[in-house]
Amino acid sequence: MLLEYLTLHGLFFGFVVTGYLLLVMVSFNPRVWGYQDYSNEIKAKVPPQTKRERRVAIMISVPFFLIMIGFPVYSLMMLKTQLGGELSFITAFIHLLTLFFFGTIGDLVILDWIIISKITPRFVIIQGTDKEDYKNFSHHYRGHALAALPLIILCVIIAVIVSQF
Repeated sequence: MLLEYLTLHGLFFGFVVTGYLLLVMVSFNPRVWGYQDYSNEIKAKVPPQTKRERRVAIMISVPFFLIMIGFPVYSLMMLKTQLGGELSFITAFIHLLTLFFFGTIGDLVILDWIIISKITPRFVIIQGTDKEDYKNFSHHYRGHALAALPLIILCVIIAVIVSQF
């Protein structure tokens, strides 16, 4: 039961996170959503984000962060209920890591590697840069690797809170 629950919620979470980011990618200028995530080589070729672009980036990141925190907490609470109100720290922690793993894989593999680095459609290219500027996948990989530690710490905090209360 637990493995099925983890897989179903992990796939759903990965789909929602990746889908939301893809929707943002095709709906907004890459200077809004991609500027901070692109390499320094790309940023050096274009002017800095304007105040308006930064404001829009914050506005579209709020729903993303609500999804990133809200769904895992909701999923844990549902799991705790299904387990009769008892949820160990390790079960909660593994559950959170699994959800974030699915979300990270969708972002890293589908969006960063396949769409941005391999296909590089026009909607990911910031004006003033070339398609070839986006082929270095290592920048995306390093960014996700650096985010792993804060993500693990967040998983520990949420797992402690949900398993104890």
